Amino acid sequence: MSTQPNQVFKSKLRRLTAIASGVILAIATVAGVLGFAARNLADNIKALEVIATPKPVSESGPLNILLMGTDTRTGQGGGFGDETELGGEGRSDTTMLIHLSGDRKSAIVVSIPRDSVVAIPACTKDDGTTTAETTGLFNSAFSTAGPGCTIKTVETLTGITINHAVIVDFVGFSSIVDALGGIKVCLTEPINEPVENGAGINLPAGVQVLDGKSALGLMRARYTLADGSDLKRIERQQEIISITIDQITEKNLVTDAPQLYRVLNAATSTLQMDPGLADLDSLLTLTTSLSSLGSNNVSFLTVPYVGTPDGNHVQWTDAANEIWSAIINDTGWPPNPNANPETSPTPETTSESVETIVVKPGDVSVVILNGTRRAGFAAATGEFLKSQGVNIAEVGNAPNKDTAESLIVHTSGNNLKAQLIGQLLGITNISEDSELQGADVAIILGNNAPQSWSAPSGEVSVSTPTEQPAVTPQPTPSAVSAPTSGLFCPLP
Repeated sequence: MSTQPNQVFKSKLRRLTAIASGVILAIATVAGVLGFAARNLADNIKALEVIATPKPVSESGPLNILLMGTDTRTGQGGGFGDETELGGEGRSDTTMLIHLSGDRKSAIVVSIPRDSVVAIPACTKDDGTTTAETTGLFNSAFSTAGPGCTIKTVETLTGITINHAVIVDFVGFSSIVDALGGIKVCLTEPINEPVENGAGINLPAGVQVLDGKSALGLMRARYTLADGSDLKRIERQQEIISITIDQITEKNLVTDAPQLYRVLNAATSTLQMDPGLADLDSLLTLTTSLSSLGSNNVSFLTVPYVGTPDGNHVQWTDAANEIWSAIINDTGWPPNPNANPETSPTPETTSESVETIVVKPGDVSVVILNGTRRAGFAAATGEFLKSQGVNIAEVGNAPNKDTAESLIVHTSGNNLKAQLIGQLLGITNISEDSELQGADVAIILGNNAPQSWSAPSGEVSVSTPTEQPAVTPQPTPSAVSAPTSGLFCPLP
């Protein structure tokens, strides 16, 4: 039996999904230069044990990531403030809830004011002791019981499940900016905020490229800008992030493997991430799936709030519930007024019928690759599918023996055949590869597959509908751009 289909498929598998294949996309493009890079990057990662059931990142599906910026000075070196005052784990200086849409074409970034007065649930600390449920400032959850308590607080307040968590400190942010080659900004006014009074930066007005330390100072600057409040600083941080997203998109890191390596090296060396995200395949999958996401598709929000009676803190308003609902249901932001069933037009059915296409097991040829450590699993799967009438083109092993999730890949025009195989095996993760050769469908078996397969009770077939609904397309609302603070001028 020829090995060409298996070889061709393995090549395409590397490009299709890092999760399914475990093959490192960037390193494959610069073999020889980064031949040892995967091991080095993997050794960098420090896992953050705060997610109950962490899962690897897939190429699609909604994700909720809680980004926590800590103001600890421990190990930060000179220029970042007093280590004796803010050493240890520090406080949650900046917290952002990042929601990535299921198709990875849009995102919602919600900043949470650290001085929000909220209900903080009982939390278990690292030493096993439990803190009592209380009402206090949002950032006290982090300083009292660590990042796990911040996550629990967000989940309790919003009803949103946090899939991944990231902690970034001063050195982490600065190192990543340096790996990117700096951030280009245009300032409408000079900024001079000595370190003893705050951020420790002295920047002129006009266009300039900020290195990591200067970019960090600009993110932290507060006392010499606007009214000196944390709320105004949140607006500036969102604006800086928006600028950075556009510049990262322009760099197209996915196709610049050396720079992608530098960025990943900085990220894995200085960030703490949950085990599901602290995995090189996950990081590269996330990078690839977001490679075309620009700031125009990111909605920047701050939790709606009102001031407390004493004027020193803020309280969330009921308007926040609409944001949480949009994230939970992955409906995007701002809300689409046409999405209301009462106001949306009813889909009309075309009067012309289209030809019905019926696909049965005998119409499908498959390649089966074992992405697990179960001996003979691909062969056993082949025997099962053969008993159902499917044509087996080839059986072999996938490049990665620790594939998390089973995947079906089909050639162009063979989606129905892939759906049929998906029904037989209970696999819903289906992708297209127009260059796949040797079979209509390829199957990569992952660790989520059952130990054995059960035959369906009746004949399995799939077909196109006899009528195609014609739905009037509804306009997608524009993303909410980052607030304009007046500090930044347009870049030339």
